[in-house]
Amino acid sequence: MTDRVSVPDDILQISDLTVRYSSRPGTPAAVDGVDLAVRRGEILGVAGESGSGKSTLAVALLRLLKRPGRVTGGSILFRPRDSAEVDLLRVGDKTLRGLRWRNLAYLPQGSMNSLNPVARIRDQFADVIVEHAPQRRGELAELVPRLLGTVGLPARVGGMYPHELSGGMRQRVLMAICIALEPDLIIADEPTTALDVTIQRVILQTLSDLRNDFGVTLILISHDMGVHAQLADRVAVMYEGRIVEVGDTRQIFKDPQDPYTRALIESIPTIEERKAS
Repeated sequence: MTDRVSVPDDILQISDLTVRYSSRPGTPAAVDGVDLAVRRGEILGVAGESGSGKSTLAVALLRLLKRPGRVTGGSILFRPRDSAEVDLLRVGDKTLRGLRWRNLAYLPQGSMNSLNPVARIRDQFADVIVEHAPQRRGELAELVPRLLGTVGLPARVGGMYPHELSGGMRQRVLMAICIALEPDLIIADEPTTALDVTIQRVILQTLSDLRNDFGVTLILISHDMGVHAQLADRVAVMYEGRIVEVGDTRQIFKDPQDPYTRALIESIPTIEERKAS
């Protein structure tokens, strides 16, 4: 009888991760000894106010941290479906480059700053696909319209420039680029920031569809607890660089254990408050 090879439930295991910005002596850690597991196929929300360490955690996971920031301790074990487990903090640059886009993708919050303003959208898809999966060059003519359709955009968007698109359309273009090579994990950093409420809902629904249709794991970074309530399976709450609470979304909102989590939930505007104002 042949032994069945099992895929670990946790796609990412963060252990004792510490990040500091060495701007002056005695500066506290921006990420302070974080332990966090991300389950394969889930949407994990990371919540907290500005300055809590959410975005620093995201860029540390991606090895995109810039000076004066530096990781001073810990490990980040990443388990792709099609290759061996790696520690993202210690793997070589060549291996890391091979993992990006194919296994690990990033959805930033500044869509206009993340797209090349002088290149057509289809050419920006080509840059990613040809660089990381050159064998698929011949599929571009068919692949780009299909990817745009996946996020609810017409094929003609491929021939447009970023400035011709609305903020919500640009954000969906970035989502389509993220899933172009069907990665295992996408890290989305404040994907609904600066978008109006109607477009926010479209973006959140699109993210949910990507998980359901492609089986990707999502880490959703957002200060907005309402976003996590709509989308996340579990929520990790950060305060002053530490994870103060982790739990299923329903449990977090129904019975928060940490006073800071409770304060975040109470900060969500209610219809009654709007009527009173």
